[in-house]
Amino acid sequence: MKSIVLFLLIFGMWDTNSAQENKILNILNRELKKEVKNQFKSRLFNGDTISIVKEFSIDQEKKLSFEIKMTSSYFTGTQFIRQEVPLAKLKKIGKDIQIILEAEDDSVITTVTNTEADEKVQASKSNQFYLYMSSEQNNEKMGEELQNVFKKAGYSLTKEYWAD
Repeated sequence: MKSIVLFLLIFGMWDTNSAQENKILNILNRELKKEVKNQFKSRLFNGDTISIVKEFSIDQEKKLSFEIKMTSSYFTGTQFIRQEVPLAKLKKIGKDIQIILEAEDDSVITTVTNTEADEKVQASKSNQFYLYMSSEQNNEKMGEELQNVFKKAGYSLTKEYWAD
């Protein structure tokens, strides 16, 4: 009997965390789609454009990842930018021009593939997971919503700054 109760407790906690992780993904994907749709209307629009290659997802190892395609007047060709970070390494959420999730040192892996004639791939590690969301203003409530959902999923994020 005790093993059944223990199983139900563990399964119930896993199910709750899984539901919260789905909420995290729903918020991030909703906001990224909004960004792609509204990027040309932004007062900060500088010619850089993004499109979604792979929506935000969380894998079996609890790593958050996504991939976008970017064009810009600052580089030749098209860049495919992929980022991933273990959820447990995330520490802060903030906004300074764009929304950023800050993590432990070297826990964010960013891979940039440039599609120039000689395709170049660059991988780097840092502590900043860029969400590529900057066009919406006065969206601090969305930051608080993300912070709360991360907390309910078992990942504590602090929000120290939010500058439009």
